[in-house]
Amino acid sequence: MEDQEFRKLLVQVHNSLSQNEMLELVFLCSDILKKDLSDVVTARDLFSLLQKRDLLSSDDSSLLVELLKIIKRDQLIRDLQLNPQLSRSRVSPFRRMLFELSENISDDDLRNIKFLLNNTLPRRKLQQNVTVLQLFLEMEKRGYMSANNLGTLESITEPVCPSLKKIISLYQKENGSSVPEEMKGRDKSDSQDTSVTTRPDPPEDTAAYHQEEPPSYLSHPLCTEEHSSGNAVQEHVAHLRLSETRNLAEGDRNLSFPEPNQNNTPLEQYDMSGDWRGFALIINNYDFSNCQELKNREGTDIDEKSLVAVLRWLGFEIVKRQDCNRESMLEALDELRRRDHTQADCVVCCVLTHGCEGGVQGVDGKTVLLRELMELLDGIHCPSLQQKPKLFFIQACQGVHEQQVVFLQSDGPNNTSDVEFFCDAEVPRESIPAGADYLVAMATVSGCVSFREKSKGSWFIQSLCKNLEQLVPSGIDLLSILTKVNNDMSKKADRTGTRKQMSKPEFTLTKRIVFPIPKTPMPP
Repeated sequence: MEDQEFRKLLVQVHNSLSQNEMLELVFLCSDILKKDLSDVVTARDLFSLLQKRDLLSSDDSSLLVELLKIIKRDQLIRDLQLNPQLSRSRVSPFRRMLFELSENISDDDLRNIKFLLNNTLPRRKLQQNVTVLQLFLEMEKRGYMSANNLGTLESITEPVCPSLKKIISLYQKENGSSVPEEMKGRDKSDSQDTSVTTRPDPPEDTAAYHQEEPPSYLSHPLCTEEHSSGNAVQEHVAHLRLSETRNLAEGDRNLSFPEPNQNNTPLEQYDMSGDWRGFALIINNYDFSNCQELKNREGTDIDEKSLVAVLRWLGFEIVKRQDCNRESMLEALDELRRRDHTQADCVVCCVLTHGCEGGVQGVDGKTVLLRELMELLDGIHCPSLQQKPKLFFIQACQGVHEQQVVFLQSDGPNNTSDVEFFCDAEVPRESIPAGADYLVAMATVSGCVSFREKSKGSWFIQSLCKNLEQLVPSGIDLLSILTKVNNDMSKKADRTGTRKQMSKPEFTLTKRIVFPIPKTPMPP
């Protein structure tokens, strides 16, 4: 069959399949393609992926035939005059078994299964429109089920429909025991706990999502060490305070962290499993022309563009506010407070403006205390953000004295650069409010300046965006990323080496923040 004729045949198949049948094909191919297929919305998309991997061609349509046979479309195979004989099977026995289970689970059974998983999966993954195959994929993704780990699957299907156990037992008989190799030889009672609320083993394909090992300077005990008490957590929280972060100024060679204690309880992570990360408010104040004491903030538009790009890539819905006075800044936070965050994983607020001791300034020169901004998002004022991270990133200029310009020269002789660096402000000493789940990352520590480059943006925001882009795909948690930002900032200086900057994170987080790895690369 010619390639063009084969493409026409694939179009016929596409037109003949229902949406549910298309999703069934995607499920059956998830092992074959070894990637997240949640963005595949048509059969054509799936066929294109299979062709790119040389799994489907005009010379070999056996995979297409196998898939159509599994979903019981034998008549379509005959209508297309495809060869029904299969020399081998490419769909894994595990995937076939799960599909057979799904064919025997009624709508009422599915509701009961979702009820049993109430304490295991997030509620958004148990909504009415979630199919049984989507549920299976989510269980695999979270490590509750794999080809060699069927305990949880048995525990949720047997009470609902005992006949389903026969399908699982037949699979186990033909493909070996479901007990992992390291469990064999132990006492039987040790391997029979199939409670769906127990902590799962990591998924088998975890390595595929972690493209590289974390750099050595990210081996911070807060993120790698397992803790046994709240006191241990508080002890590690203190390590990120100014007294420790200043050590980064000497470079990576001076970083020394204790080895992880493998016998303690691992630090939990905030739930970041939703398709929508939440709202990200960016307040960008540039025009201070109506305020005699303060200069316009050159370069802040570059920071805004960088933040929009990286936060949108991470799954946030961007809300922008430009040139806000004091009243407008508070109104923007109040509007954010009144939004529905029920389905959100967290919330982000970025403030790019002039600052003063104790707060940030609107374009009218009036001060807003950081506490005023942050308390609008606490659990009392915004119940839908209870127990969810509230992340503030503050790039604030001092605004009290005239901004000091530093002209940096290139390394070449007599080659003067016209790049301007503006000194930014001290960070307010009183910043983070009482209450859990806050993080405030500020451009500089108290008593120090931060720099904003006219043509490239601020050192802090640019380093933050760069490190989010580079380290999120490696599964690095946010506090470790901010530690790397500190490391970068500590190495920056003007030509004379006398002007330096150190950013400062403060937090009352109770868990680690690990952003999901985006499905697509960061846009250029």
